[in-house]
Amino acid sequence: MRYMSFRFLLGLLCVFCFACGDDTDWASKGATEEVYSRTVLVLGKEVYLDTCSTCHGRDGSGSFGPALLGKGHKYTYENQRTLIERGRRSMPGFGASLTEREVEAVLAYVRVGFFEN
Repeated sequence: MRYMSFRFLLGLLCVFCFACGDDTDWASKGATEEVYSRTVLVLGKEVYLDTCSTCHGRDGSGSFGPALLGKGHKYTYENQRTLIERGRRSMPGFGASLTEREVEAVLAYVRVGFFEN
């Protein structure tokens, strides 16, 4: 009986721990299979629509700027981060106007939403 109670409590503890997991904003940066939290992707979409969609299109199909759809992981995570922060050619840098969290979020959104694996 004592063993059953212990197993029940242990199982309950495991369920509680998994159910109460935090929604920490994290990413496996540069990995082939990247995983981002819902919070990061929602923020990334907001930043993308406010900051990037004018040039790259709401759906990443391009407009004034190049299309982002189907580009694959042509650039590493760090290369893309630098491009967003510093800009290149006709694309302005957004390092001064976006927070670090916003840069990471928009990068996550673009990598998950527009790139093929």
